[in-house]
Amino acid sequence: MTLRSPIVLDSDPGIDDALALQYLLGTGLWDLKAYTSVGGNLPAEQTYLNARALTRAMRIDADVPVHRGTGRPLTRLPYTSASAFHGKAGLGNETLPDSTAAHLPESSAQALLRLSRDYEGELTVCATGPLTNVAIALLEDPAFAHRVKKLVFMGGAAQVPGNVTPVAEFNIWADPDAAEVVMSSGIPFTMVDLDASLRWLFRPADLAAVEAAGAGTALAARLLRVYMDAYRRHGGGDACPLHDPLAVGVCADESFITVAEGAVIVESASELTRGKTVFIPSAAQQVYYADSPVLTSRRAVTGRVALGPGPRDFVKDFVATLPQWPGVG
Repeated sequence: MTLRSPIVLDSDPGIDDALALQYLLGTGLWDLKAYTSVGGNLPAEQTYLNARALTRAMRIDADVPVHRGTGRPLTRLPYTSASAFHGKAGLGNETLPDSTAAHLPESSAQALLRLSRDYEGELTVCATGPLTNVAIALLEDPAFAHRVKKLVFMGGAAQVPGNVTPVAEFNIWADPDAAEVVMSSGIPFTMVDLDASLRWLFRPADLAAVEAAGAGTALAARLLRVYMDAYRRHGGGDACPLHDPLAVGVCADESFITVAEGAVIVESASELTRGKTVFIPSAAQQVYYADSPVLTSRRAVTGRVALGPGPRDFVKDFVATLPQWPGVG
């Protein structure tokens, strides 16, 4: 028997966050040590309640602790509503019962630090919301960057336009200072950005397959239908991207994306470009302004960045994997 690897899912549920949780469980590859919530798609208290409800819906609330994230981004006011895409309470039209598990005093960042010590060199962190919790962990203990095996996060736009402003992707825009703390820390990261997630589209035939899989995917199918309707209303046609599930997939298999090594610098000074992720490929031969301390120091801190889809079909894997962990509700 292959031992499952320890992982933390750091999330701001959110429809695609909910789908990412079921997909992660369905892969059978991971030992989910904690589900840490963070403010993003909705304020932190609502995402925490959604995370608790989802662990009950996925039948893991007796085994997987849920931790509450900080109440706001590092240096800006929190985003207050993503109801246009995720529904009034963040989970489409669903009203899911709360978990019966006790509320834990340990915060999301504290849980990340503890687990990084318990599983030093082994722990994967998958972040599908703003990077606030990861940044707080790094600010409290910079050695966190070297204890984690890898961080895979959904966020950013390396070479394509943003989705919340012309240049910024939502998760990075929501807490750009946290993103810069993370990407300048030396933590081994893979950025699963819009360059890749907007190329793996979930279509009506895929929804029909999820609906046909039975009661265990009924909740996922309802969430996906709401999500697809939202993208249709906002000019996305009959398909929706699978942003957060793709990040989970990449934790185990980078063949879902095409990657390049390079530095990512996050803009946070200007309201116009706040949250822009400036990608500088390591292979670039361009000579930049040599006296810029930002460029000279930050170019040396690199990670892996998705520049597009990879050879393995992620949507096919997602549709096949969801039924492997039936949910309820």
